[in-house]
Amino acid sequence: MKKILLLTALTLLAPTTAGAASKPVILEKHGYVVAEPRVGNQYYIKQTGTDLTWNTTRGAADIVVALIDSSADRTHKELLNVPRVVNSMKGPYSVDYHGTHTAGIMSGLHNKYGIAGLAPNVRYHFYNVFYGKNSEFTDSWTVAKAVDTAVAKGATIINLSLGGQDYDRVLADSIKRARAKGVVIVASSGNDGATKVSFPANMKEVIAVGAVDSQHRVAAFSNMDSQVKVVAPGVNVLSLGLKNSFIFMDGTSMAAPMVTSGIALVKSVNPFLTPTDIDGLFQKMPRVSGKPYTELNTKRLLDATPRPVSISAPATLTNRYVQEAKLSVMNRPNLKTTYTLYQGTRKLKTLPANGGAFTMYAGGDWLPSGQYRLTAVVTDGKYKRSSSRNVTYVNPVKTSVAVKAADAQTFELTTTRKGVVTVLDATGKTVYEALHVPGTFPVRGDTGSNLTVVLKPTDISERVVSKTYVPAAPPVEEPVETIEQT
Repeated sequence: MKKILLLTALTLLAPTTAGAASKPVILEKHGYVVAEPRVGNQYYIKQTGTDLTWNTTRGAADIVVALIDSSADRTHKELLNVPRVVNSMKGPYSVDYHGTHTAGIMSGLHNKYGIAGLAPNVRYHFYNVFYGKNSEFTDSWTVAKAVDTAVAKGATIINLSLGGQDYDRVLADSIKRARAKGVVIVASSGNDGATKVSFPANMKEVIAVGAVDSQHRVAAFSNMDSQVKVVAPGVNVLSLGLKNSFIFMDGTSMAAPMVTSGIALVKSVNPFLTPTDIDGLFQKMPRVSGKPYTELNTKRLLDATPRPVSISAPATLTNRYVQEAKLSVMNRPNLKTTYTLYQGTRKLKTLPANGGAFTMYAGGDWLPSGQYRLTAVVTDGKYKRSSSRNVTYVNPVKTSVAVKAADAQTFELTTTRKGVVTVLDATGKTVYEALHVPGTFPVRGDTGSNLTVVLKPTDISERVVSKTYVPAAPPVEEPVETIEQT
């Protein structure tokens, strides 16, 4: 079996007022601020546009990135609290610069200690597949075992900063199975400066990543051919070293985890995207000078990412039959949608899952004016995403009560709001009392006598209303003139 050579990094070394204003004042955005001491040396953060995405997401905890590499130094302060699982597929888990560096690019904590990882809040599974002196080599079957294990343990994306010259069916089949299960595979193109991309990056099921420098120039060492669809910074990349150090490294191994991080942020926003969908997003990105590849821009990727669910509605609703609110859900047959109306934390009613019109009627009454929240949740059983929209509702239905005689022994009462209906006779004695929802209902009684109907609404913001019933006066008979015959 031909061993897969580690795409080793080319360089290592650490650098190591109270009064009213007469005109408007200028206001600024309160965006996410990175306070890592070494972030100024991470040129790749701005070059990939990742800093512009952190206001939207820094990663979701249900997105799992599997880093199949040499052993990351899990005792590094930048990795101590990273949500991760550590696995060793062959031999001891002995820490190594390469795995630590690639891990730091993606997962370095934003803890004001050192550097800023590109996707610090997703979950990571670190797989050590390298062995031998200085963890220099691995083989395709060990990597294949790691790929299968990562998929079984719920990987969303797999990063392979490794490769070799020869094709192996065992690893290729593992990668194909992973993609068929919805896992995105990212691999570095290789550091030979060749026009042929390394295996497994040369597989059509894999996103092959080449390297560029801070001037957006393809690195001299980067393998490049038509298989490379995206490039990312891979020259003079600052990340983690062993024993809490920070080092610069070069290589397509550094570029690949940047692309993996970008995809992790995209999947954090929309986890229902398939590997084909991800391929399509990269295809939509601007090409570099007519080349077949694009340069990673995570902000553009995120802007182009379709949201799995969204709600649009005017800030104020004034119609009790709501048609203005619109629910949009991505077209996936396996997605289930729940659409709900809340007042504060109280669930009022479930709305049509297709986003159709609904009424502001719940609990047997027209809802009072106030603040409400529309919330939609979509899930495929594994991932769940939601969207909310706060609205102000102005209830146009005024509280009123009407009464009329239906027949000699029955009154017909009509209320517009839910509340306690009390009927008082002419002496003020209660002859009927009950809770009613809006509508018309009969009450037995002598319709020839005066009475008062009082409606005390359950909506305490509405006032008590009453209506007095006065029976119609009997018709006055006209005198009839009689003429006697003689």
